[in-house]
Amino acid sequence: MTDIDIRKARAADVPGIVKLWAELQAANAEAEPRLRPHRRGTEWYGDYMEMQLEDSATAVYVAVAQGEVVGFTFGQIMQRPTLKDGRCGFVADLCVRSAERRQGIGRRLYNELKDWFDRRDITSLEVQVVSRNEDAAGFWNTMGFGDFMRTLRVDA
Repeated sequence: MTDIDIRKARAADVPGIVKLWAELQAANAEAEPRLRPHRRGTEWYGDYMEMQLEDSATAVYVAVAQGEVVGFTFGQIMQRPTLKDGRCGFVADLCVRSAERRQGIGRRLYNELKDWFDRRDITSLEVQVVSRNEDAAGFWNTMGFGDFMRTLRVDA
């Protein structure tokens, strides 16, 4: 395995992050066709990610190999009035390029994000997983996550 550097994302990393986000969305859409992104989804996500890099309630980390972004994670502090302390950490996205998967990069990215939440005294974390994406569900179970809530959906 090539040396992988895990660090805070910078504006120059956004194109690589967007490319990985598109890969993540393709996998999600394969598992659940209703999650097929909008035709302008990558453009929107790029703009959104640039804003997130400036937000103190979010963290974006990248895994870089030989100058190329091969993985990323994005987390947010969410206000949850239904929780005892009123807030939780939300793992919005985590993706590792398919060629680099199963080498511990996802775990390292998650641990970096979890440390960021820990430094902010965030004690509860949430992540959403596409029900039919068994690989993703398996990864998150390995990270210690378990069922908490279900989202039910109907398309009109």
